[in-house]
Amino acid sequence: MSDEATVVRTVMAVDDATFSLAPGQDVDDLERRIEAAVHDGGRFERFSVTGDREVRVLFTAHSRVLLWGAEVSDDPFAAEPPPVDWDVG
Repeated sequence: MSDEATVVRTVMAVDDATFSLAPGQDVDDLERRIEAAVHDGGRFERFSVTGDREVRVLFTAHSRVLLWGAEVSDDPFAAEPPPVDWDVG
């Protein structure tokens, strides 16, 4: 068993892109904004990801969105997780 400190990071996949959300990102608010964007016919929504970056994604009724928690190192210098290849076809 490792003594390394870990935290749970929220990860979001939108279609074929995967994002590690910034620690301060309000996931419940983001979910509500995505649902509203889809309900309104689609629009861009912005959110923060690790590394102090902002991302804008167009969410529509055809967007596939998955959110999950991933246990990662609490070390701020730990490597960013590699992107996930969602092409299973």
